[in-house]
Amino acid sequence: MSKSVYTGKLRQWNKDKGFGLIGQKKGEKDIFIHGSELQGLSRKPKVGDTISYRVITSKGGNIQAVNGFIKGVSAPPSLIKVNDGTKKLLTFVVVFIVVVALVNGIKYFI
Repeated sequence: MSKSVYTGKLRQWNKDKGFGLIGQKKGEKDIFIHGSELQGLSRKPKVGDTISYRVITSKGGNIQAVNGFIKGVSAPPSLIKVNDGTKKLLTFVVVFIVVVALVNGIKYFI
């Protein structure tokens, strides 16, 4: 996935299938985006929306948009990505705190 964030206008949207095309600079091929790649929407996408996104190359060799958000409609995705190791560590910490609270009595944590 690219680290660069690109911006373009939603040129086409298929509401039944949940995907569309983001228009690029003149002469450049439009970028495919699936609805599942649009983060935190407060409404459905519509033609003309300004979309910020990153790009990946799909298995078929096509470029597609990922981690997208619609300007003024959805919040940008978090810059902090939580991986499985971090999730396991956080789960361990929470379980540890609960066990210590139960062993020592909950009064210390209230």
